[in-house]
Amino acid sequence: KLCALNYLPSLSFMLRVPFKLQKPYLSKDDRTFHLLDNPVRKDKVFQTPMVASTSWKGALRATFWQLVDREDNEQIIRLFGNAREDEKGQAGRLYFYPTFFDKIGLEVINPHDRKTGTGKNPILIESVPIGATGDFVLLYVPFGKIDESQVAQDLELVAKGVEAMLVVYGFGAKTSSGFGIAEVSGKVDFAIRSDWSDLVETLAPAQQPEFLNDDGNLKQYFLNPDGSFKTEKQYKTFLQSQGITHNKKLYQEAKKWSEANTKESGSESKSLQPIAKVSFVNLSELGDRVQEMAKN
Repeated sequence: KLCALNYLPSLSFMLRVPFKLQKPYLSKDDRTFHLLDNPVRKDKVFQTPMVASTSWKGALRATFWQLVDREDNEQIIRLFGNAREDEKGQAGRLYFYPTFFDKIGLEVINPHDRKTGTGKNPILIESVPIGATGDFVLLYVPFGKIDESQVAQDLELVAKGVEAMLVVYGFGAKTSSGFGIAEVSGKVDFAIRSDWSDLVETLAPAQQPEFLNDDGNLKQYFLNPDGSFKTEKQYKTFLQSQGITHNKKLYQEAKKWSEANTKESGSESKSLQPIAKVSFVNLSELGDRVQEMAKN
């Protein structure tokens, strides 16, 4: 829950990026025995295909090396930490969460003989197929002396790096062959425990959802006189009386927003610091807003 940010240092933030695979995802399970020689990695209990948190960390770090062209870059070390054998022993600020999928597919790779050009022995590889969806989630926790401009720089690089990892470089095995490419499939959710008084205004969404008023509250025609959320039947009846066409998608979005905010309202009312929560159309928009924030 986002309210858990209250237990972390100031300027800690979480980022959630929904994505859809454009190319199959490959990985290697750590089980000794399996029907296939190349099973995809799965959760040990539920046996669902997954991207481990350590895999996300490795993929994003490799992407950062491509972006800044230096492995010993100070900002990369700040975000990911040093190698374990390094004498400095600096921990990184980024923490990753695993991603789980609900689909498993199969890919066939057929190596060809270089002389004859004919296939040798086709290899069956387990995969997560094209079209599977998941969420990439990371947590950023600054420690020591907190520098606001430094956090803004880190956030800008993270937004740029995550987009490049998903869309350009890929994640998992055989990324050089085009596997593990995805696209951002929904709104990017961002939340930060902020001491900046103007952060909410700086990161204000470009467009307010249609079901909200300018003050961020639900429009009255979604609510009963007692403040409870209308059933879809009640909502339809009201619209018919006003001569308005029913928009089922808009109603479902409003209901989902109402349920989510009702669950968190009790916890958030006790927040020690404000938590700015913003949704963006894509990661590029988040990066642009962070640049604006860094200039102020």
